[in-house]
Amino acid sequence: MILWGPKSFGIEVNIRPWCNGSTSGSDPENRGSSPCGRTNLGAPLRAERYDRWTPWVFAFSLLMTGCVKSGPHPDLHQDSTVLVDIANAAVGGMEQDTQRESKALHHYLIGQLSLNDQNFQVALENFSAADKLTTEPSPLIHVKLADLYLRFGELDKALEAAKKALDEKPSDPSTRLLYAGVLEALGRDSDAEPQYKLLLDEFPGKFDAYVLLSNLYVKQGKFQLSLDTLKSLERRDPSDSLAHYYLGRTYELMENFSQAEVEYARVFESDPTLTHGSVELLRVLLRNKKTAKAKALCERMLQQDSNSALARKVLGHLMLGESKLDEALKHLLVLEGIESDASDTRFKIALIQMEKRNFEEATRELSLVLATKPDHSEARYYLASIYGGSGRRAEALKELLTIEKGDPMFVRSRTFAAFLLRQDDDLKQALKVISEAQDVEPENKNLLLYSVLIMRDLRRYDDAEKMIREALSKEPKDERLLFNLGLVLHERGTSAEAIAVMEEVVGLNPRNSDATNYLAYGLAEQNKDLDRAERLARQALEIKPQDPFYLDTLGWIQLKLGKHSEAEENLAKAVSLAGGDLVILDHYVEALMVVGKFQRATSLLKGAVEQPLSAADAADEDTRGAYDRLKEKLRRVLRDHPELSGVEKSVLNKRSEPSSQQTSFETELLTVGKP
Repeated sequence: MILWGPKSFGIEVNIRPWCNGSTSGSDPENRGSSPCGRTNLGAPLRAERYDRWTPWVFAFSLLMTGCVKSGPHPDLHQDSTVLVDIANAAVGGMEQDTQRESKALHHYLIGQLSLNDQNFQVALENFSAADKLTTEPSPLIHVKLADLYLRFGELDKALEAAKKALDEKPSDPSTRLLYAGVLEALGRDSDAEPQYKLLLDEFPGKFDAYVLLSNLYVKQGKFQLSLDTLKSLERRDPSDSLAHYYLGRTYELMENFSQAEVEYARVFESDPTLTHGSVELLRVLLRNKKTAKAKALCERMLQQDSNSALARKVLGHLMLGESKLDEALKHLLVLEGIESDASDTRFKIALIQMEKRNFEEATRELSLVLATKPDHSEARYYLASIYGGSGRRAEALKELLTIEKGDPMFVRSRTFAAFLLRQDDDLKQALKVISEAQDVEPENKNLLLYSVLIMRDLRRYDDAEKMIREALSKEPKDERLLFNLGLVLHERGTSAEAIAVMEEVVGLNPRNSDATNYLAYGLAEQNKDLDRAERLARQALEIKPQDPFYLDTLGWIQLKLGKHSEAEENLAKAVSLAGGDLVILDHYVEALMVVGKFQRATSLLKGAVEQPLSAADAADEDTRGAYDRLKEKLRRVLRDHPELSGVEKSVLNKRSEPSSQQTSFETELLTVGKP
């Protein structure tokens, strides 16, 4: 079988999720801000009052445990009729304080649902109303308010809300870190300092508090206190490169380049495959005029990444001699300026929190960066990646499209935005956005191929073919361009031309398994040269032995060649790997019927046709055709074997993709049309 679309060249149109939708930031497996975790508003849910609050607790828990996701949310642009009815139920029989608390709960629910639906203004208004109505401590509401005020850049109000939350729950490290962060964002370093110290006294394992406190000392020119703080972190885990990175940074700011070199070298040697530490180490070597070491480091960097433009530029200047040392250093200083404010530090902490899957804390750090530096495009980009990965696409798009042309992150932001828009099936807007990126980098082949992919979705085959042929006029033997041209030709109905192009691709690279599989399946569909088709299918499977579509191709060819038992075996394996793919199932049922296994065939046929096609499947020509054939097969089987009418239907499970096969949008861009 040939899978037309992204999967036909081994990619998935998924984004690797950053988040799983729970609320806690302290548990590394809890990743988001949707209301899937337990929640506590304070007094209204106290145990001693549970009897009269039972219906409220039930409604609250139903919503807060994610059951609301099973259907559409109420319209939150106006008061929800559903929730108004709940809030007003039996009010007449309630005492005054209970009525007040019921209204508080009502506003909290509206606020939480608004937050889920990315209606932040409505969320802010309702959490504020709930805060005014509740008479008991409500740290959860105040933390949500602080986060929302941060989003809107209202630092004074964020500070007030964070202070209330901390007063109500002083033992919560996340709240204290939030409070200290807002103080620092407001320039109140002397007030933030004792908060960081208290946090480290109570929670000595909070790595981010060490780093932020040391950075605060650097801003104040208290370098020794900064070093002492970072050495405390180092003593807790000498192998942790974070402490060494910031020790190197502090020594560099002190112009102690020799000691900075030692610390940065430890970071680099901990994992030379990463760029983290290499740029900093190169910079201090140049500032300390150690050109021989700098050359050697550039060469090592190029061994790890032969396309490192920075290493090549710096090495080129160094090869010209000492007179070009300043030019070499300029590349590093422009790329990696040294700052003493907290934005750079917070950004790096956010990236670490993302690596640890602490997405709520990462979101908060990035929001603090943007509250003080709205033009920090990297922070905005990574914030969008968290939103996009947790399904908050409208929010992600808003952040991405804020990044303006001329910004170094512009192309990446537009490609990510195009990916999200394509996932939402907003194909025209996706094409517009990716075209904006192409205008900036017209020679970027990944952008071109992604544009072609969207044009194929839109069935704009003439435009797609024209774009590829223009690129081929410059690179006539480019394998990826030719492969995509073959797909476009096939989809526009010129199969003979498509096969000729795929023959050219296989001639250029016999290990292009997708092109090889295409040729094998094309020959099978034409009932031509089936022996060669079988060889090609086996050749593709040598490269990807577990690919269900390649197995389907081989089994389908074997069925046509009369190798029935082999065909049945390979098609059964293909079905088990591909789940509910109806084209593969159609081939497998055909094999079962050929070998006389009508009961099994009937069970599968019933499972396939006794449920309607989804809108997406109905729009796919191959899937719709397979569905119609399966219905006809079931009709014929039951006509010829009426005794099978009582056979139970099989439940067809969709294929469960291993996480290693899920790709981010960047992986999709890099592999689109690539064998």
